[in-house]
Formats: sequence, C-alpha cells, structure tokens
Amino acid sequence: MVLALFRRFTSSRSDRRVEPRGTRIDGRISLGGRDYLLKDWSRRGFSAVGVGADHYPGDKVALTVEVELEGEPLVFDCRAVVVWVDRERKELAGVFVDLDLRIQERIMRALFARRAEEQNLGAPLHV
Repeated sequence: MVLALFRRFTSSRSDRRVEPRGTRIDGRISLGGRDYLLKDWSRRGFSAVGVGADHYPGDKVALTVEVELEGEPLVFDCRAVVVWVDRERKELAGVFVDLDLRIQERIMRALFARRAEEQNLGAPLHV
C-alpha cells in the first residue's frame, strides 16, 4: 500500500492514465453557471482550463458537456467527481459518474477516429 501511494505521488498524471484521451477538441463544460474550455477528455473524465478556486478534490458537481464530434455537436448533462485542481494553472479534472453507455461509445469512436486521422491511417477505427 505504501508503494502504491508513493507511485501515485511521484508519477506524472499522464503516466497514470489508462484511457485514450482527446487533446485536439473543440469543446467546453458548463459548471456552476460558468463555461470552461476543455483541455482534454476521455470516456471516463475530463480536464478544463480557466477554472477558478471554487472546487476541491472530492466535490460532486453537475455539469453540461458540449463537444464537436465529427462535425456534429455532442451535448449531455452529467455528474462528475473532481479529481484534482491546479489553482496556479487554473485547471480542474474530474471523472464522470454514471455516464450513459451510448455517450461513452460516441466519445470512444470519436477519439479513435481522430487518432487514426492524426496518424494518417485512413478510415477510422471502430470500437
């Protein structure tokens, strides 16, 4: 257990991520009546920029996510738990709670399609 805690605090965030993440996105979240740009996201969570000091790790929040996927907007309301807050960089990350499976599938298809496009693999991969 001590080793797991040590690894958690010495590893960078990106090293701990298991899910494929989208970093080239046009999207935002609405949280507490304010809009914030998405920095990256996956089917399990997100990080946003421009966030003030209103939230702390462990907070449960209701939010709306708006993202352009394959030229079509994906908009959904959901709940999330705040995982980390960087007050200096004004960033916040959270994990989605009870996100509908159909929305998760759309996110994954979009992430894999974008990855294939960026790697010039031609047709998008299907999940």
